[in-house]
Amino acid sequence: MHYGDFSIGCAGVVMRDGKALLVQRGWQPFAGMWQLPGGYAEHDEPLALAVEREVLEEAGIEARVRDVIAFRHSIGGGVGGPSTNMYVVFRLEQVGGEPRFDGDEIKDAGFFSLEEMSAMEGVQGLSRWAIEKALEHDVLHGLRPETDGPMVGRPGWQLFGLQSVSE
Repeated sequence: MHYGDFSIGCAGVVMRDGKALLVQRGWQPFAGMWQLPGGYAEHDEPLALAVEREVLEEAGIEARVRDVIAFRHSIGGGVGGPSTNMYVVFRLEQVGGEPRFDGDEIKDAGFFSLEEMSAMEGVQGLSRWAIEKALEHDVLHGLRPETDGPMVGRPGWQLFGLQSVSE
């Protein structure tokens, strides 16, 4: 049985003072577009670590996963792209760093308000949508990494689930 070609991507919403971190792509596809920092997870990399790595590599911001805001599933071929893809958008908390970029893969990086984004050319729709979701819903509404219970610590697993509102 062949399960097809697929990839797993991730992006991170990092907020600071009501503004969201965006990076401007330097490479194709979509060079010049502004989007959330993110990329593909390696086949042996936990997804939460992948998004933390991507935010650091692309924007110079050290951040830790708080919760999952959303995911997008795209069927490969035709309009969906070359392969089936699962793309998970996380909310992260900044713990250090200032926006920086390499000038090659990433042309620019910074924190921008929704108002500033409205005046910018080329802000990716999915990125803006995820930022709006993060602003509309606090961290008590997303899927959060599980820290205890019978399934935690199982080799190769990382679980995210709804948490009690009282936390």
